[in-house]
Amino acid sequence: MNLKKQNILILLCISIICVKVFSQSDTIYLSLEKCKEIAFEKNYGIKISESQVVIAENIRKSAKTNYFGQLSLGGQYQLTNKPFQVLNGNVFLPVVPFWSIDQGTMDLRPDILQNPLLNGIVINPATGEVIRDPQGNPLFFFYSYLPAEQLKFGTHHNFLFGPGFIQPVYLGSKIRNAYRIAKSTRNIAEIQLESEKKELIYKVEEAYWRIIDLQEKLKLTETAQEFLNRLYYDVNNFHEEGIVTKLELLQVEMKLTELELNKTKLENGLRISYMALNQIMGLDPHTQVFLSDNAEKINVYPPPSAVEKTLVYNRNEIKILDETTNISLAQQEIFKSRFLPNVNLMANYLFMNPNPYKGFDKSFGSDWTAGINIQIPITHWGDRIYTMRASNEIVEIARLKREEAVSLIILDMNLAWNNYTEAIKNLNLLKKSMELAAEILRVAQDNYDEGIISVSKLLEAETNYVKAQTEYVEAKTKLKLCELEYLKKTGELKF
Repeated sequence: MNLKKQNILILLCISIICVKVFSQSDTIYLSLEKCKEIAFEKNYGIKISESQVVIAENIRKSAKTNYFGQLSLGGQYQLTNKPFQVLNGNVFLPVVPFWSIDQGTMDLRPDILQNPLLNGIVINPATGEVIRDPQGNPLFFFYSYLPAEQLKFGTHHNFLFGPGFIQPVYLGSKIRNAYRIAKSTRNIAEIQLESEKKELIYKVEEAYWRIIDLQEKLKLTETAQEFLNRLYYDVNNFHEEGIVTKLELLQVEMKLTELELNKTKLENGLRISYMALNQIMGLDPHTQVFLSDNAEKINVYPPPSAVEKTLVYNRNEIKILDETTNISLAQQEIFKSRFLPNVNLMANYLFMNPNPYKGFDKSFGSDWTAGINIQIPITHWGDRIYTMRASNEIVEIARLKREEAVSLIILDMNLAWNNYTEAIKNLNLLKKSMELAAEILRVAQDNYDEGIISVSKLLEAETNYVKAQTEYVEAKTKLKLCELEYLKKTGELKF
């Protein structure tokens, strides 16, 4: 061999090795548990449900903060057109001696007109009578003058700001029941996440066992092909020697063609099933995955009637309906609270400009206030009564839905149990049928080797044996799927 041919051979070997390495690196060998792990990590539905749990938890925390007081900082700016004016016109106030005032009542003494000069009242010197104004009031010697123009206050620019604090004391259980609703909503989100995971487990296992079913059927087909290839070799030799007819050779060829078609269907089905499993797990549909398992193990579970109540309450549907009932009861309490008073404590510290504590001049003044606010509903024209009646019906609907769901779940569990037990009995029957078909094929092979029976009889026995094997594989897969369905219906599906 010359050098050029050696180099070509070396490059060819390197290329083959690289192809094998890369093809192996693209293949993932998975067990059932590994498939579940990948699905949990990459499935979009699980990620969405986890985000919904986070949202519900933050809403619950937000609702809890309503138990505590709220501190806020508020402010207001107001532009006014003209200032406030206290008096509508100039005012004259009489000045009287202090002895003219009754110290008990702080009113003018009724006898002041008996000594008008002593009490500062003007009299007519000619007549000695008290001089009165047009309104009939006596005139005094002295008056204080209050000009209206000087009693204007305010400015175009008005400021009011400061911190405030409100602490709810009693709101008719509104806060407590709002928190109950938020908590139940969070619980529902967690239950739905668990349901999403169980549903994902169900889909993964279902796809997984269907692949195992197709793999075993493909192996059976390949085994049958090996048998028929050997038979075809023998029959073809016998035909060339004139021992068997052309018809018998064609019968073997026909059976080989049927098996080749069946093998193609199985390979196509297996490829699509792998793509479906990849999609469920969140992998690229064309990722090469290899599964290695069998469905030989048979698990035994007690009938649902033995632990019926426990199994019913394991179902997430019942848990969600329980939380829904809690929400409707909390809403009912909120509607009741609309008939009850609301009590809040309040405290504020205010800064004001103009300053009311300093003659309304253009400076900032401040002061604190504290108080209690009470609101008592008196009339509502039946609004609260109607909403209360509606809430009562909502509670009743939640109760009826739960009762209906319990009866349907009990029916589902018993139906799944029946299918599961029938699948076990069917598997045992088909196992015996397969053993019988194997024995018939063995006898037929011996008889054919001794020339007692024809090729067609041997082909018939081989066909029946492959059929029995296929039915047994299908029965194993059906048992696994019935077991999976039973665990799902009873809420016992683990992840």
